[in-house]
Amino acid sequence: MSRVLRPLVRLPWRSIPLRPFLARRSYSAPSTEQAQGLKTDYPDLNRVISKRNHGDYSQEYLGKPAPEGVRLLRAKLDVMIDGEARRFRYLLLRDACKCNLCVDEHSKQRKFRTSDIPSAIVPRDVQWDGKELQIKWATDIEGWGPDHVSKYDVAMFKDHRANPPKSDTGKMRRRFLWDKKTMEGRQYWVSYEDYMNDETAFITSMRHLALMGIIFVKDIPDSREMVEKIATKMGPLRNTFYGPTWDVRSVPEAKNVAYTNVSLGFHMDLMYMNEPPGFQLLHCLENSCDGGESLFVDSFRVADSMRWRCPERFEDLTKLHLNYEYNHKEHIYNNSWPVLETEDGDPKNRIVHVNYSPPFQAPIILDEDIHANWPGYRRALTAFASEIERPYNVFQLKLKPGECVIFENRRVLHARNQFNTEQGKRWLAGAYVDEDAVLSTFRKCRNVQYHTWHWTRILGPRDAINAAGEGEATAENHGTE
Repeated sequence: MSRVLRPLVRLPWRSIPLRPFLARRSYSAPSTEQAQGLKTDYPDLNRVISKRNHGDYSQEYLGKPAPEGVRLLRAKLDVMIDGEARRFRYLLLRDACKCNLCVDEHSKQRKFRTSDIPSAIVPRDVQWDGKELQIKWATDIEGWGPDHVSKYDVAMFKDHRANPPKSDTGKMRRRFLWDKKTMEGRQYWVSYEDYMNDETAFITSMRHLALMGIIFVKDIPDSREMVEKIATKMGPLRNTFYGPTWDVRSVPEAKNVAYTNVSLGFHMDLMYMNEPPGFQLLHCLENSCDGGESLFVDSFRVADSMRWRCPERFEDLTKLHLNYEYNHKEHIYNNSWPVLETEDGDPKNRIVHVNYSPPFQAPIILDEDIHANWPGYRRALTAFASEIERPYNVFQLKLKPGECVIFENRRVLHARNQFNTEQGKRWLAGAYVDEDAVLSTFRKCRNVQYHTWHWTRILGPRDAINAAGEGEATAENHGTE
């Protein structure tokens, strides 16, 4: 004992950390018999218990053993979910409570702050049936009574967000990739009347838009205001310096190449903005001149093809940031984006956005990374550009008056053939809707008619007759190319 105390006696008394000793409730270590008693019917949880070798606090907090599949630690809880041991801090579990006492049932806003939760919060009762976890707290937020129960279903532990990014309505949802041949047989058309007034038809349209990134509306009344009505069915209009809606037609001294009659290469709109619009609409009001066909390419398919055929070039495009600008007297914008934007920047993960708009590119001569890696970047960019323009990737059609195309701006590249303004006219009305707004509409549609959303399929020409009977349309029964 003297060997232990001698170093402490020599220290100045103020430097001896007495608080930890005084705060501890017990100096005894758990016995071997106690440790063996912690085993449950869940082998994976047993391994976690054995590996982490932490003390069990069930008796101290609950006064009884924890439910099967649950283990209480000092500040955390282990629970078995789908055969996997998951660990959650008590404070963060309390923070996640969405009961009516914690979240207003009408406004959906929280009634407490995270900082209001006691740092030493622990449970006093835990119930778990494999589907729902219920907790009563021993040290709850001030003002919350002893009857307060926090409830968490399994889905919340998997992803608590309202619209999970990897769900079928999120920004990293799985897509149906297409090329020219696929789109010629499986393009989706819906009548204006059904789109606006038939809930099931609209939900089916949104499901196709979520999967393919492009749909078409037909039989639209002859009015300039229709593009706004079609757009606002999906979400609020995105107002830019072009206005809430805008016209695409040839004008003298145009400040955008789109407002001329020359051919327009494949691009995406407004890449020079901090938040480029998520979806674009083009409603044809007049198209009587020669030329002016619209061209579309699924850039996700092009990128995915590169990922498997030449992964090193795909990876280079996730690193290559191109600059974009709109530099006029009235408006000055600039921004920079990676050509391929993937989840967490990892080339092995899902593609989130493609950012590509050569007509609006700005100089990149001051970027040291680009100078250092230019040979690889150039090869990757050249391969990407070449693949985009291969005929088997390009879907082409000439919109007729009363038709509108809706497409995902940061997935579907669009272009236009040159047209002759000496005879005839070409006039399209356009609008933008932000990605957040459309993703919200996707989720709302899914919640309203889950069966319709889940069972909607991309149909081919053989399904055209049945599709027409169900309010759907394809190239075959629409009569377009």
